[in-house]
Amino acid sequence: MNAYRFLLKATVAVAAIGMLDVTPVFAAKKQKQKVTDPRLQTVLTMTKPVKEEQFVVKGVKLFTTSRAIQGFDVADNEATLWYSQPGKVAGKKQGSTKLQEVYVIRGRGRSGERMVLRYFCSGNNIAVEHAADGDYVWIGSNGTKLSSGAYSRTRTLSRVPFTPNGEVGDGYAGETYYLGGEWYLYPAVNVEQDILAITTSRAGVVTVYVYSLSEARALPDTDVKIKTVWKGEEIGEEEETVTRTIRAKDLTTLEPMSSFVIPKPDKDKGNPMKDINYFNFRGFDADKDYIYFVEGAHNKGNYNANGPSNAFITVFDHAGNVVLPRRRISVIADKYMLNLLGLTTTGYADICGIKVHDGKIYIAFSTYNKSGDKAGHRANIVRYQL
Repeated sequence: MNAYRFLLKATVAVAAIGMLDVTPVFAAKKQKQKVTDPRLQTVLTMTKPVKEEQFVVKGVKLFTTSRAIQGFDVADNEATLWYSQPGKVAGKKQGSTKLQEVYVIRGRGRSGERMVLRYFCSGNNIAVEHAADGDYVWIGSNGTKLSSGAYSRTRTLSRVPFTPNGEVGDGYAGETYYLGGEWYLYPAVNVEQDILAITTSRAGVVTVYVYSLSEARALPDTDVKIKTVWKGEEIGEEEETVTRTIRAKDLTTLEPMSSFVIPKPDKDKGNPMKDINYFNFRGFDADKDYIYFVEGAHNKGNYNANGPSNAFITVFDHAGNVVLPRRRISVIADKYMLNLLGLTTTGYADICGIKVHDGKIYIAFSTYNKSGDKAGHRANIVRYQL
């Protein structure tokens, strides 16, 4: 009897379960959004192998072969190119070192017109504005002398009129822009879209500010104080620590259209192949919708020990949202192609910036073989387009 009751209860329970809807429920798979914007599609081509015809210039010698290019720009449908390059290192020996100088070169290479700027910076991420009254170079300025002897930690930006064979020895010139206590100011300028974008950094954390270019230029000049270390490169010259009072446009009085922060990953716990801003910041550009951010590091000319050189691009919107996740720029890592083109046998390729013009994206990088190689550093610019 007990066995019968047990069997009856079990049968009822099974019947009840059968009446329940036990269809498994799975979370809806997130659809991958298709990239349709031609600008972003162009960025995607940067992950593919580069063909020789994509090189705007290849293996070009600049003013000094001992230093890599630091910034660049492209104008006149590639007929005119711009480079910035710091002066030579000579063990900080007075009369020989040129660490206080940065050269702005307009032309295809070494034969181009050159302007010398002293005590500005190393020339990272320059931007060139073409105006009715001439060309203007936007560049970090009021750099301070570091223990290495290099001028860096810029406190301002300057819009400098380009003068062939000209020299400026004050550490700043033209219109100058101040951003309070921020360091390492680098510019991106888009005149047609009225954009002045600026990056600053501290301890590797990069902050991006986007301003209206016309509003920034309309600011009045005011007195600002800049403390800096400079001089000591010439024979018999003493290094000085000074507080300059300069006339500048104070961007702290102007509300940016947007700003956002790009954190620095932990070097030990971070993933160099995945984490944004893991490598050194190596340049950016801006348009009305996007910020194009590049980072990277060369392999020190030792492929066996360090593998390929690295460079990555991430695209943000102006609010700091990632619209195109971080991707590798293949030309920097392609040791075999770089060797085949006669640029480097060691895989040394140091990315030096990005420019976005007329539906095309340009990447510049420096190649180098090894110490003692008379070829030294050479400049290369690659074009990407759909």
